[in-house]
Amino acid sequence: MKTRTFLLLQGPASPFFRLLGDALTEQNVSVRRIIFSLGDAVFWWPKNGDWFLKPREQWHDYLLAYMKDNDVTDLVMLGDGRPVHAVAADLGIGLGVRVHILEHGYLRPDWLTLEPDGMSAHSRFPQEPERIRALANGAPPVTTVRFGSSFLTYALYDLAYHIPNVALGWLVHPHYRTHGPVHPLVEYAGWIGKALTSRSRRNAAGKAIAAWLGQAGHATPRFLFPLQLPGDYQIIRHAPGGDLFQIVDGVIQSFALSAPDDARLLFKVHPIDNGLSRWPQRIGDAAERLGVSNRVFLADGGNTDDLIDKATGVVVVNSTVGLSALAAGKPVIALGSAIYDIPGLTSQERLADFWVAPPGPDMALFDQFTRALAATTQVRGGFIGREALKQGVNNVAKRLMEEEERLPLAYRRSRGATPFRYESELFSTS
Repeated sequence: MKTRTFLLLQGPASPFFRLLGDALTEQNVSVRRIIFSLGDAVFWWPKNGDWFLKPREQWHDYLLAYMKDNDVTDLVMLGDGRPVHAVAADLGIGLGVRVHILEHGYLRPDWLTLEPDGMSAHSRFPQEPERIRALANGAPPVTTVRFGSSFLTYALYDLAYHIPNVALGWLVHPHYRTHGPVHPLVEYAGWIGKALTSRSRRNAAGKAIAAWLGQAGHATPRFLFPLQLPGDYQIIRHAPGGDLFQIVDGVIQSFALSAPDDARLLFKVHPIDNGLSRWPQRIGDAAERLGVSNRVFLADGGNTDDLIDKATGVVVVNSTVGLSALAAGKPVIALGSAIYDIPGLTSQERLADFWVAPPGPDMALFDQFTRALAATTQVRGGFIGREALKQGVNNVAKRLMEEEERLPLAYRRSRGATPFRYESELFSTS
């Protein structure tokens, strides 16, 4: 049997990849790592890696030669959206190398995703109910085990990753470009601004939610749109137009044109949004322009599960909040590529129709979906926290070492351009 060689690319800003490298090495396989930045090196230290210091345009040829010279059999990377990872995934699949995409779990909050080829539109997980039922056959029900987490630890890890890049990156790796949409210092400035306005934002969120709820006893249709991060690659690569601002404008216009006159729409800001998107101004201006400012609201705060419970329907792009809403039995419409956008679970009709008569999910199918998803693409664990790291590393290493893939090669999807069902409806009137 050919010895397996795992090549790790960029991972999370945490010790996860270093610990994973140790766990794989204990399985008598070869582990290699390509380092792109000082931040990568910080979380790989004291292990050695191979640096890629050339312009990004040379990455394809460099990686092709590297994989052939080192007999790479497996590629492991955090997400398949970053430019270097998108190239690597395409190249690996073309060479017959097993490509493993690691990310936060589709099931939250105590899971990690590990799936072949890619995520969302590139996922092998089937969208046909009959295939899902077959995968779910014999799989246990999904249970919740919560790991302890700390925002302070997350923030310190983020600083440990980015500060070396900012301080010395220009000298060590001048061609490196961060995968994030803005410079880290700009990001931190946004967070400082949010911290200074936390009280006023919390008060404003409470008022917006109260206005969205309306008077007790009135059966007002209430819709929730949990916002994602505009720079998230789930938006850039797996959403109509790759532009969350355009999508939000299109949703407000659709709501103004087609929703019942007494319906209300609440946008909820993502918990780790840095405040640079100017959502209050953007959404406020669009709602006023379309004459629905008295029915469209924005909350930078609030408990998402509570808001789902009070919503008539939930509009998402491809957020995992969609899964939480389905678990609560709420109608969901997914505007982008979402692994749960399946007939019988989410609305397959026009957004205009969803405002009027949102269809609820088949809960038996949802149970089968979660069983199949957990059995094929999910492992327990996390990127931060001692117990989450320990279980995550052990479970990922064990899954990586399996010889048989849990999702058949026959389920592989094309990595070409993705058609989006709602693109014309969202943008034709924007």
